[in-house]
Amino acid sequence: MANQKTHTERKFERAQLRKLERRQNRQSGHFDSKFQDDIPLVNVRLALSAVLALLTVVLALKAFEFPVPNTDEPTVINLSGAGIDDANIFFTYAKNVVEGHGAVYYSGGDPVEGYSSTLFMMLCAVGMLVTENIEFFVLLVNAILMCGVLISLQFFLHGLAKESLPEDTPITKRELLVVNWAASALLWAWVVVSPAYVIWVTVTLMDVGLWAFVFVLGSLAVVRKALRPNSSSRSLNLWILLLLLTRPEAFYLCLVWLFVIVVTRVKQGSRVVPAVKSIKGSILYYFAVVGVITAWRYLYFGYPFPNTYYAKVSSDFFYNLKLGVGYLIEFVKAEPWAGVALLMNAVLVLQTFRVPWNADQPVGSKPIAMISLITLLACISPVLTGGDHFNYFRFFQPYWPLMALAPLYYFRKYFLIESLPTMRKPLRVALSTAALIGTMLLAQTPPWSVLLRTNGIVRPTLTNEFQLALGGRQLGEMLNAWNAELQLKNDSKQQAFSLGTLTTGGIGYTYKGPVLDMLGLNNVQMAHRQGDRKGNKNHAAFNKDIFFAQSPDLFAPRSQSKIIQTRNDVFPFNVGNEFWVAALKGLGTDPRFFDQYAPIEITQREEDGNLIGRCTVWVKKSLLDSILNKETNYFSVTVLAESST
Repeated sequence: MANQKTHTERKFERAQLRKLERRQNRQSGHFDSKFQDDIPLVNVRLALSAVLALLTVVLALKAFEFPVPNTDEPTVINLSGAGIDDANIFFTYAKNVVEGHGAVYYSGGDPVEGYSSTLFMMLCAVGMLVTENIEFFVLLVNAILMCGVLISLQFFLHGLAKESLPEDTPITKRELLVVNWAASALLWAWVVVSPAYVIWVTVTLMDVGLWAFVFVLGSLAVVRKALRPNSSSRSLNLWILLLLLTRPEAFYLCLVWLFVIVVTRVKQGSRVVPAVKSIKGSILYYFAVVGVITAWRYLYFGYPFPNTYYAKVSSDFFYNLKLGVGYLIEFVKAEPWAGVALLMNAVLVLQTFRVPWNADQPVGSKPIAMISLITLLACISPVLTGGDHFNYFRFFQPYWPLMALAPLYYFRKYFLIESLPTMRKPLRVALSTAALIGTMLLAQTPPWSVLLRTNGIVRPTLTNEFQLALGGRQLGEMLNAWNAELQLKNDSKQQAFSLGTLTTGGIGYTYKGPVLDMLGLNNVQMAHRQGDRKGNKNHAAFNKDIFFAQSPDLFAPRSQSKIIQTRNDVFPFNVGNEFWVAALKGLGTDPRFFDQYAPIEITQREEDGNLIGRCTVWVKKSLLDSILNKETNYFSVTVLAESST
């Protein structure tokens, strides 16, 4: 009987074969992703990427840990525990899908695509099937996705885009290793030192983490496909599918990917038509998936685009462009390194793509130049759509990790100049790296140091978005309890009051009744009403005629910490709420509104009389008698006068 080879012997033979293939590959000048396994200390880089990502998530959570005042013992609450208000919109749809109601915002409502990511909503639905703590599930997934981004970029930077040096170079392996570790450190710092990126992709519990993961890894797959014409398109097609399911912007971003592959083929010596034909399978696949998604959207929801598009985006191209340019300028002002990085990306694209490609050119510049082209074209998307109303520039964050690759290319090139051996001294490289990381840490608004010192209460901030989610959930539970007592006293099975909301995420997730989003994101009629969508960004879809046609029983509930005396102090028409005055387009001065609605204050107390909560809400006058004439055990209701006496 022949002797069988042991596992160790087979592993050794495979390693020897890989070495031989790498040697042959270098001589022929070909690329292959499997030749990336000679990355120095790859396991250390992988482990450090994972550890840094997880530690940064902890840092982001710590930044929103807020002490609770007036308690006997030191108590803290994490404001980010429920995510931001828009994250709760995802949770609401996911809950209704899991419960069998379909993609609706409340049980019995019409189908509406009020979420911005189908794939993320499905991921949340899976989370609700496996755990009752959807918030921890999403946070864990986001942390894993952030780890994946860091690890993939490290593999790319030191694999396909590694620095190539001539055989007779005076640069030693030790010097090259030092510079490459410095590049790794700068890449880690670029991601984890940025509060805006870390917060958006993790603790907001939004789809940004998934968006960044799919876009980054898909872009790296595009580069591999472009540099290896004969490789399979299955990986590229998978990322196209995932991106199209992740964000509406993917209709454009996938075309960017395909365009970059065609441009690369042309630079490699192919003509345009053959270059297009070389990826005709992926092109046809893209259009097929777009067709299926659009057809499904039209058949299920009744419209070819997400409801959020109709509610948010103005039909005036130049108005959107004006807002988008301002959004880009504010982004660069808040993140000065972003401006430098984008400029370096543009320079690298011009340097690399303006000349013919040949075997004598450095290998490392081509993959990174392709990434730079993808990044620059991707950053056009927020500009064309008018940007976003959230702080910390959500729409630029998925592209943030890729912005760093061009600066890192120039960093390695600068410190590996053969004629300047003093530049490669380890101490000089280390000090330069530390100085750059220090500027990254400080040259942004706001830095981690300020966020941690102020518990996130600093301008600009996302703290209010977390507070809206937490407060909305509590308010929804309070109104549920009030509805339950009213139904008990009425001895009836009447449904809960319909609720017209302005901030709808947290309260929509907990309120057990019809929830009508008056700003249109989750309201088909409001979103599709004609209008220019100009005014408050993403909050300009309100229409008074639709409001009175839908006529919610309750409108604009708001938690209150103090007793309200008159209707002049009731949200959203009280002094200081210019934002809502503009968003509601004069509803506060419309005689029809005050003919139909009156403000009330609802107070909830425990059996011993201790206050649990207080809120104001506008209620239809036709319901006042049924509300005021019913005694409840824990609630009291007061109609607020028109003015003080």
